[in-house]
Parts: sequence; structure tokens; C-alpha cells
Amino acid sequence: MSQLYFKRKSIFIAGTALLAAAVIVLDASRFKIPFLLPFLKIDALGIPMLLSYFLFGFLSGTITSVISWLSISTHDPLFPFSGFMKFLAEFSTIIGVYLVLRARRPTSFSWKLISMISGVSVRVIVMAIANIMLLPVFMSTFYKSYEAVIVLIPLISLFNAVQGAISVAGGFLVYEALVLRFSSLKTE
Repeated sequence: MSQLYFKRKSIFIAGTALLAAAVIVLDASRFKIPFLLPFLKIDALGIPMLLSYFLFGFLSGTITSVISWLSISTHDPLFPFSGFMKFLAEFSTIIGVYLVLRARRPTSFSWKLISMISGVSVRVIVMAIANIMLLPVFMSTFYKSYEAVIVLIPLISLFNAVQGAISVAGGFLVYEALVLRFSSLKTE
């Protein structure tokens, strides 16, 4: 094995761990902005998740998403549903961005915009389906039927579009700032 292999692997592990720690710190800060419905809150957790994907690849983005699930679930270990929903939302955003960027790295504003639209669209669709299927099961005291959830889907979808745009745009902005400062971080 070459030294370069071990160096890249070490950078991957350290970078992923650092961004996963950033997710935990952001989650612990509890800085969240309410959005139309009391259970929907805008936060910055998605930015380090997307940044880990941009810097270190799909596996790194997946790991930081799982860490967010675990971190959020520790607040209420008996009810990890909210942590799972955050994981599903951010991971689906990463998948949407990945679908566009796997073909081509973002070299222009238009590719970044297309990947953002893809990430937000996948997130909105996945979360609409997940909310319709899971809210009546896991939160049956509030949502007694699927119809009760369907009424809220437009607001939930608007929230997911805004939160997804914040995550992807924030991830791109931080990525571009880091690459500008440290050109060795730029992925091929």
C-alpha cells in the first residue's frame, strides 16, 4: 500500500469525524427557527452534512447523516422518530445532489443550481411520502388518519424546500470558501 493511500484515508476519516462533530455541536446548540408549524424548525445541521459530501464523497455524507440521527435521538432515546426524519430529509437531499454531480463535478453555477434543484426536489418528494406513511403510525395522537397528514403536506413540502435550499446552498458556499483558501481540498 502506498503512503498516498493512507494519507487520503486519514484525511477522509479526520474530515468526516470533524464534520460529524460539527453536526453534533450544531444540534446541541438548539439554535432552530420555528417555521409555520410548531414541529417544523429551520436549522443548519444540513450544511456540514452536504459539506462532508462535497469534500469527501457520498460515504462521508452518509456517515454524517447517520450521526445526526444518533445525535437527535439522544435527546429522547425512547422516541427516535424525529432523528430518523432528519436523517431521511438530509440524506435524500444528498442523494438528489449526488444524482446530478456524479456525472460531472460542479464547475459552473448552472451545474450547482441544477444539483440544488435536484437535491431539493428529491427531498420534498421523499419527505412528503415519508410523512404521509409515518406520521399516522408514530404520532397517532396528533394525526389520527392519513387525510389529516395530507392536509399539511403543502406546508411540510414548503418547509423541506426551504430547509433543503439552505443546506445545499450553505454547503456549496462553505465548500467554495474552503477550496478558495485551501486548493488541495478541491475534489477531482
